[in-house]
Amino acid sequence: MGFIYALRYFHVVKVVPPTFVAGFVVAVAAAAVRLTADSSAATDALTPVLLLHMFASSSGFQIPARRGYYDLLLTSGTRRWQIAAAHWLSSIAPGIISWICVGLLELAASHGSRTVFAAGGTCVAFLLVSLIAWAAGTPMPRGTAAVAWLFVMTIPPLARVASPVQLLGAHPDGPSMARLLSAVAIATIPVVVAFARIVRGAVPLEAAQ
Repeated sequence: MGFIYALRYFHVVKVVPPTFVAGFVVAVAAAAVRLTADSSAATDALTPVLLLHMFASSSGFQIPARRGYYDLLLTSGTRRWQIAAAHWLSSIAPGIISWICVGLLELAASHGSRTVFAAGGTCVAFLLVSLIAWAAGTPMPRGTAAVAWLFVMTIPPLARVASPVQLLGAHPDGPSMARLLSAVAIATIPVVVAFARIVRGAVPLEAAQ
């Protein structure tokens, strides 16, 4: 019940602003137009969805909490780990839903012959963004972690290992997939740290500092 209450709370006190949700709607609509004309364009259609997902997932927790936006939730008796899980799920839900929508559009446009949206690289890309952007953004203002990530992606030597966009549509072989799954496992470490900060950390109001 506590987790459901937290989800409902974050539905009312928006974790992802309506402008981002509108952006996802536009991205999916653009994907529909693109895939109708060319069913092989799923990678290009998914790219803006993944980048928007990066910004939406980097939603920030501590700063809104310190401003009192989550006071009612934090004092409701809901366990902190449930609050953290609900915040993470609320942050990534618009991007994941948009990814699935583009996948359904790809299946319809290609009559089931193309599944770029379900390729191993695509799944890992969305999973990495869901984990890293949320965890890194927890102590920061909204979107800061995503901006930093995009900056790193503009540096060619780093972009080869830091850009999830290059994974879209990739079908890695066994060893490559093992390395990608290892990266996902490593990405869970900052998530555990972020959960620990929310569960054990104090949330002093900014006015009291």
